[in-house]
Amino acid sequence: MIERLTTNLGALARMSPAELATERGGRVAADCADAIRLELDCPQQELTSDQRELLSALGDLLDTSPRDESVVRLASAVCGSLGVRPDL
Repeated sequence: MIERLTTNLGALARMSPAELATERGGRVAADCADAIRLELDCPQQELTSDQRELLSALGDLLDTSPRDESVVRLASAVCGSLGVRPDL
């Protein structure tokens, strides 16, 4: 898994809805969306269909409503699915 994705997923999962609405939150969300696209396009990645589905859902949400508070909950779910520790 690319470090850029794990870093941004953890940051999103730790954000409050108020933090997500800031300029910094917007940058993290945009960077995470880019990293998700790269991850899903990488043929070497061995992701399960459930992991791909969660990543796709988060990527879609980040593309359409990046400041929605459900981003934080979905990022937490993706972290759990991928074994990423959001507290780092």
